Amino acid sequence: MDRKGLEMAVTTVIMIILSIVVLTILIIFVNSQTGFLSKWFKTQQGESNVDSVVSACNNLVATESVYSYCCEEKEIILGGKGEVDEETGKVVEKKNLKQSCSVARGENWSSGRINELSCVGISC
Repeated sequence: MDRKGLEMAVTTVIMIILSIVVLTILIIFVNSQTGFLSKWFKTQQGESNVDSVVSACNNLVATESVYSYCCEEKEIILGGKGEVDEETGKVVEKKNLKQSCSVARGENWSSGRINELSCVGISC
């Protein structure tokens, strides 16, 4: 067997692995300094968390967590630029809401997607 050829193959593999490690460290360092990738990921995601709140509320119904469903407030971020104020004609920014699942169930943004759990007899 040609030992010189074998040594060159092993050296090449080691150099490729080292290059990948150095490139990964460089990307992590640049991202931690500039936040470029985190900004890019935020632009790819929606501004709203309505779907995750609906899912969380339905999980509380499935596990019959009555107190959490009825009393604990979730922060709801409504996406978009807001609504036009009829009096002024200007766009009013949408504000974040803090509501329990029982209150959120009746809101327009939930569109009836939150399952019902009885809050009778629960004092918050």
